[in-house]
Amino acid sequence: MSTSEDLPFQPIRSSLYESAELMRGFDVGDATSHGRIPDFLTYIYFVVNGRATPSSRDAGMMEALHDNSILRAMWRFVAERKQPTAAIMGGHKEPRGSKAYVAVAEIARRLTKGGYLMASGGGPGAMEATHLGALLAHEDDKDALQKAIVDLEKCRTLPASMNIVAPDGKVDDAIVKQVHEWAVPAVQLLGKIEKPGVSLAVPTWHYGHEPLTPLATHVAKYFLNSIREDVLLALAVNGIIFAPGRAGTLQEVFQDAAQNYYRGDGPFSPMIFFDRTFWRETLPVENLLEALFVKNGHGDEYKEKVRFTDDVDEVVGLLLAQKAGSEERLMSRMETMGMADMLV
Repeated sequence: MSTSEDLPFQPIRSSLYESAELMRGFDVGDATSHGRIPDFLTYIYFVVNGRATPSSRDAGMMEALHDNSILRAMWRFVAERKQPTAAIMGGHKEPRGSKAYVAVAEIARRLTKGGYLMASGGGPGAMEATHLGALLAHEDDKDALQKAIVDLEKCRTLPASMNIVAPDGKVDDAIVKQVHEWAVPAVQLLGKIEKPGVSLAVPTWHYGHEPLTPLATHVAKYFLNSIREDVLLALAVNGIIFAPGRAGTLQEVFQDAAQNYYRGDGPFSPMIFFDRTFWRETLPVENLLEALFVKNGHGDEYKEKVRFTDDVDEVVGLLLAQKAGSEERLMSRMETMGMADMLV
C-alpha cells in the first residue's frame, strides 16, 4: 500500500490549500517549472492511476481520504468565516480583458467589498475573473482592477492543453511552457497585492489540464468532479451568478436548479443569469426553468430569486439584499444535503 511519502499529495489534511502551496516551485523565469509544481504532479498521478476510476484499491482509498478531508476543511472554512457566500460560474475559455471577464471581476470585487466570500471553480476564464475581483477588493487605488487586467492581458488566452499528460504519464513539454506563459502575469500580479481579498476556489484534478488560477487565496481541490460540483453549488447559498459558458456551465445551471427544487425547508438560492442574450438565445434556459419552478409550486421563489440581466449594479444589489441570515442558510442547506456533520 502506498504511503503518504510516495504520493505527490497529502491524503489527510486539516486545512484547505493555498494557491502558493499547490504552485510551490513555480518560477516566472523558468518555462519548464509548471511541470514540477505539486498541483501538476498530482494531476499526473491522477491520470496514470486511472482518473475517475482508479486502477488500484490503494489509489482509490488515498484519493477518497483526501477528498473527504478537503470536504470537511472546506465546510469548516466557510462556516468559521461567518460570511454570506456566493459563486460565479462561467466559461473557462473567456479571454482576459473581454467584456464578460471585466464584468465578472467587477461583480466579484464589489461583492467582496460588501462582505461576501466569493467562490468559483478555480480555473481560468470567468473563474479567474472572480478571484481577481475578490483579490483587489480592498485596494486603495480605484483603478487597480483596470490596471491588473491590462497586466494580465499580456497573455489573454489559455492554450488548448487537453493532451498535456498522456495516459502513461508522458508530459507534453511544449504545452507546459504555454501554460507557464499564461500563469506568469497572474503570479507577478499576486506578488504586488498588499491587502489581498479572500476568495475560495473549488477546482478538480478531473480537469487538471486547466491550470489553477494563482489569484485564489484558498483552494478546496478534489479528485472527484462529482463531489466538487455538488459542494460548490451547495456552499453558494446566497446566490450563484451564471456568466456565459458552455456544457460545464449548463450542467451547473441545472444542478443548481435541482438543488433549489429539492431543497425541502431550506433556502432557495438566487440564480442570476448575466448576459440576457446569451441565456435567452444562445443557450435558452429561461423557458425550461420557468416551466420547472412556476408550474410546480415554486412560482414565488422563481419570480423573486431568478433574474436575467446585463446590469452589474442589479446583480450586486440583488445579492447584497440576500446577506441577512447567511449562517442559517448555510446550515439549512447542509442539513438538507446530509452534510451537517461535516462541521464536527
